[in-house]
Amino acid sequence: MALEHGRGLGLNNDTVINVVGLLKGQVGSTRNYALHLDAFPLDDELTAEGVTGEVRLTRLQDRILADVDARGRVELECVRCLRPYDQPFETAFTEEYRQMVDVRTGADIPAELLTDTDADDEVFAIDENHELDVGEALRQWIVLTLPMRADCGPDCPGPDVTEAGEGEAVDERFAALSRLLDEDGAEH
Repeated sequence: MALEHGRGLGLNNDTVINVVGLLKGQVGSTRNYALHLDAFPLDDELTAEGVTGEVRLTRLQDRILADVDARGRVELECVRCLRPYDQPFETAFTEEYRQMVDVRTGADIPAELLTDTDADDEVFAIDENHELDVGEALRQWIVLTLPMRADCGPDCPGPDVTEAGEGEAVDERFAALSRLLDEDGAEH
């Protein structure tokens, strides 16, 4: 739940924000939150650590627009040396959260009031308690920023790759096999 720290609002180790006040405000109203998550699970094996950033919520007609900037690190395993290393990440995204329950009456918002784009686009929901959770969107965007091939960098102590000619990289452990292919090709 968003906590008030002095004059500013902050999300400290939580991604859920109660947006009743914003939903009762005028269209165009905004709220800003500082984001700080010590540990944020991404899946069964990955956890983002030291996640910091900003969340800005803007009231639209029947939605809230969330602009999020976040940075932190994830411990990954290098594909070359198989050692763990810290991979920094930085992401910025905008997602829409649709109001499911009218804040004034408590009634469900009828499906016919949905705009045409709702059927095709995935829009996150504001729950019946008027809480918006940026967690799932944040998780998806962090995972998208991580490298597909985790590599700890140029100082990696993993296997050396040598050039075999014609632009082919060959691991030195397989260089002997490469020579056998060259000898076999010479006989034919």
